Amino acid sequence: MSDLIIHHYDMSPFAEKIRLALGVKDLAWRSVQTPMILPKPDHCELTGGYRRVPVLQLGADIYCDTHLITRVLDQIQPNPPLSPPGQEGVDLSVSRWAETSFMIVILAYFGIGDVFPEDFVEDRKNTMIPPDMNLEGASHIVGTKLLQLRNNIEQLESMLADGRPYLLGDSVSTADLSAYHPLILLGMHERTQAQLAGLNAVAEWMTRIRKIGHGEVIPFQSTEAIEIARTSEPVAFEGDPVYPDGMKEGDQVLVLPDEYGSGSVTGQLAPSGIREIAIHRSTERAGDVIVHFPREDYALLALS
Repeated sequence: MSDLIIHHYDMSPFAEKIRLALGVKDLAWRSVQTPMILPKPDHCELTGGYRRVPVLQLGADIYCDTHLITRVLDQIQPNPPLSPPGQEGVDLSVSRWAETSFMIVILAYFGIGDVFPEDFVEDRKNTMIPPDMNLEGASHIVGTKLLQLRNNIEQLESMLADGRPYLLGDSVSTADLSAYHPLILLGMHERTQAQLAGLNAVAEWMTRIRKIGHGEVIPFQSTEAIEIARTSEPVAFEGDPVYPDGMKEGDQVLVLPDEYGSGSVTGQLAPSGIREIAIHRSTERAGDVIVHFPREDYALLALS
């Protein structure tokens, strides 16, 4: 197995989800610090333009999006599983609900102001906020967003009220990591921190998740990661590939994320299964790589 390389930055809550997943599995991994804002030349050299973190690299295979990365980690080391057997659907549902509901905190911070560094705010405004969204008016809805956030956290409290240590029972799962990682942002301002007041079960659960740790972290350079990609061969696909109607292996395609500002990626359609999209790219520095995306939340468009 190739060394696990994670491209991320410390402040990213989604990267914290994967760092904790590596801790659950007690894995060693190489840590490449990616810039928080554009430009990200080495990061995009590997992904083809996808700008979000985290990204998992295994040799010349590049995996984008935490929903796919957690599945890959379960394939690499099945025990302990991140998605409990028989509860995969529940795990996915809670994960998607939590990440959708709790990331309200980001919009609240834009409304509160002076929470994030100025260059970070400008980068997000210019590249990752839809043109029809007026962040200047976010200050008028902070109160509403904080109440929505409190309501969502109280639902977590009710899930944990029976004394279970984790959201789906006795074992930590992706659902826990997905619900936890946005909540680490609450401590950045007193108004958001206050949304945890009196929720003792949530506080104890957060302490349990935090104590998982990140596994064995090995600092690594982005240039070294690119060299590993250049000198490696993508893993051959096994099984029966799945292609959208009218497409075939080798077609020039565009991968378009549903989430605005993630960055689209072009390449040649490569074999993949029902749960992911894979495209082949070739660059001067990284050589031949396969970039992988989860099937959900990503559109695939034919360019030829």
